[in-house]
Order: sequence, then structure tokens, then C-alpha cells
Amino acid sequence: MKIILPILLLFIVLAVLSAHVNLPGTDEAWFASPAVNLITKGSFGTSVLDPTAAFRKNNLTGIDRHTYWIVPLYPLAQAAWYRVVGFGLMHLRYLSAVWGLLALWAWYRILMMVCGDRRVATLALGLMAVDFTVILAASWGRMDMMAAALGSAGLAAFLSLREKHLTRAILVSQACVAAAGLSHPLALGYFAGLLALTLYSDWRRIRFPDVMAACAPYLVGAAGWGLYIMQAPHDFILQFGGNAADRGVPLTDPLGLLYVQFVERFWYMFGMAPNTRGLSHMKVLILTVYAAGIAGALWNRGIRNHAGYRTLLLTGGVTLLAMMSIDNESHYFYLVHFVLWLIVFTAITAVWYWDRRSVPRWALVAVLALVVLVQLATIGRRVTQRAYSTIYLAATDYLKAHAQGKGTVMGSSELAFELGFVDSLVDDPRLGFRSGKRPNFIVIDNNRYAEWIPQYAQREPETYRYITGMMQREFHQVIDNPGYKVYARNGL
Repeated sequence: MKIILPILLLFIVLAVLSAHVNLPGTDEAWFASPAVNLITKGSFGTSVLDPTAAFRKNNLTGIDRHTYWIVPLYPLAQAAWYRVVGFGLMHLRYLSAVWGLLALWAWYRILMMVCGDRRVATLALGLMAVDFTVILAASWGRMDMMAAALGSAGLAAFLSLREKHLTRAILVSQACVAAAGLSHPLALGYFAGLLALTLYSDWRRIRFPDVMAACAPYLVGAAGWGLYIMQAPHDFILQFGGNAADRGVPLTDPLGLLYVQFVERFWYMFGMAPNTRGLSHMKVLILTVYAAGIAGALWNRGIRNHAGYRTLLLTGGVTLLAMMSIDNESHYFYLVHFVLWLIVFTAITAVWYWDRRSVPRWALVAVLALVVLVQLATIGRRVTQRAYSTIYLAATDYLKAHAQGKGTVMGSSELAFELGFVDSLVDDPRLGFRSGKRPNFIVIDNNRYAEWIPQYAQREPETYRYITGMMQREFHQVIDNPGYKVYARNGL
């Protein structure tokens, strides 16, 4: 514990620091909106999104009354959290840090049980605590860390309980994974991994009561969600269908599949994207070490023949392949699910070669120290940029001083954390073309509106002509910073 507690403390410090400086994201407000509405109005709608702000081709019909575009557990967990600690952007982000602690605990337990080597578990814990993708997931108000924590806890629960009571192990582990799936669909990967782990470890012991125990959490979850869906099934089809469309991996294009999964998901995310500049390229060193760890675990016969390591290789392989098959968008916030496994095999490989001295120990220490240094430099750079105060608050402070009480502000939903989750803030990248609403202030953020509006030139020419014409004739720019451009209606 003398080593574990400082590692966990370092993790919390890095996560909290990052929470206070990271630029707010649209998703954070989208996911917070139903939770806020539930505790203030008794409604579970995502009212911050305009119903005409379509996902793909589907209008978000009824989204101000029902949140069907995502699975429901994350905003429900938020609502319970806000009841205890209060509401705010930082409160939302602290919840992710708490889930991060659960994820780290689960992996420490998994490695202690499977490997029986405290050094492997401690090294993996330390690498997870400083990894910039893990810290990002633990400091941002999305459900990715919650899903990772619950999925990992499911694996840990099964391994902890299986020897003494298999039925209980199956029930508890599947309950954790079912909850992960009700937090984010990508947790289907954890379901596949847990299924592989269960069958590989205990298929001879499984009986009918065990099967029923495995099904029970999913039946309960499906019943609860189903009852909510039945309140407005047509709205569910439009909302969830629009959000889920075009996310599957193109199995008919294997080269495209490999490009998305390995180039966009890993190469670009670790500092080698075309728009990356300067020292950010150093992050590729982290990926190189993780890749070496995976290669060492796969190609080393001694590691493969170790019963515990072989179990992890099977479980991890099934989990990650299932996740890759579910989603082709390779968003950076999904990286946490992959990186946790990469770190595990890196720790296993490092300790294996340390013990056998087939690689000089000084070289292993130097490589791991370099990884930690690059990780801390990456996190430190984001902290020193202070994007939250220098970019986000600069825009919202202006709007609070000049826009409140002067009609509708149209802009990305994260503005609500400062302007309030109120009707006068409308998230509609079509700027009223479909809804007929007329804004007096328009906020073009670099993450969404600045990217989406030019795409309308090809996909929705009438929308694009309306937006460009209206902004040229009726608006003038009042704020221009690296994250936001604010426009006010002429005369205001």
C-alpha cells in the first residue's frame, strides 16, 4: 500500500488538474442535460438540443421530452451524483475521476489474481495512472470511463468469486457488464471478453442455473429500458437509429477497416495526425512502447504458455476485436478501452524480460521512464494551456455580459455550463433553417459548427445558402479566439 496509495493520489491530482483546464466538450452538455432536467423538472429530455438538429438524416423528434439517442444509465448516474455533490461542469468531471479510481482498482485486482505478481500489477497501475488517454477519460464528462470501470469490474468480480461460488461470480460479473452496456454500447466488447473468460475458465462447471444467472441482469436492464422506450417508441427509432447509423465497420473493405482501426485510432491519436505539430509527435514513443509490449506478449512462448497470461491474451483479444467491430469512428475518447489492455501487456512483458535479463535492465528502466516523462509532458502541456479559462470563459463571459436577456443564442451545447441550461440557448448547427428560430447571437465553435456547416454545401445546399446568406447580411463578428467565433446581430 505504500506504493499503491501514492499512485492513486497522483492519478487523482492529474485528473482534477486536467478537469479544471480542459476545454468543455459538446458531449458533456448533451449528457448532462437529461440529468439536470430529471432533478429540476422531473423530465428526462435532452432539452439543450433542438429537435431539428438531426443526427445523420433523422430529426431528433421528442428529444426535449425523452432521451432515446443514448443508453440511459450514465445520465441517471449523473442525476444521483448531482443530488449528493451539486451540479456543475467540474462536478460532472469529478464523477469520471471516481470511475477512474474504480477502473484502476479493478485492473490491480485482475492482475494480482491472474498473474500472482505484485510487480506486474503495480507497474500496470502506475502506467495507467499517468497515461494521457486515461487521464483524459477521467477528467471529461463522458461515459467512457464509467463503461471501462464497470466492464473491468465485471472481469475482476468473476475472477474473485469463481473459485468459491461460480453462480454468484457469473451473476455479479454479468451485472457489472450489463451496467457497462447501459452506459455505452461499446461495452459489448466487455461482454464478449467476459463470455470468453467464463467459458475458457469454467465451461465444464457451467450448469443451467449459471446460465439463468448470466441472463438475469440483461433481462432486468432490458425491461427497465424497454418500459421507458414504450413511452414514445417512434421517437426512440428516430433518435437512437440516427445516432447509431453508419457506425459499423465496413467488412467489405478490409483495407479501409485496417486504416480506421490502426491508422486513425492509434497512429493519429498518438501524435501522428496530419495536423499535429512540434513536440506532440513525441506521443508516438508511447505507442511504440505499447506495441512492443503487445508484440512481446504475443511472440514470447514463455508468456503465452503462462496460464494467467494466456487467459489475459484470450480475454483481451476477444474484447478488443469485438470493440473494433462495433465502431468505425475511432474517436479519441474511446481510446481508454484499448489503452488499458495495451498497458497490461506492456507491464507483463517488461517484468518478464526484467526477470530473465534478456534485455538490459537499464534499458527497460530508461524506456519506461521515457514513457512516463512523455505522458506527464503531454498532460502538463494541456494544463499550462488553460483552454478552459483562456478560450471557453473568454467567449461565455462576453455572452453573459452582452447576450443574456436579448433573445436566442445559437451555439454548441457546452455553452450551457456558463449560460445555463435554458430555452434561450439553442444547439442547432443549421442556425434555424429547419426550426424557423431566429438567433440574435451565433457561436461557431471549432469542434462542431466550423466543421459541420461547410459540409452542408454538398449535403444540404439550401441549408448552406441560408446560413451563409443570413450571417453575411445580418451579423457581425464580436469575438474570435482559437475555440470560438461569436457573431452578434447587426444593431446589437
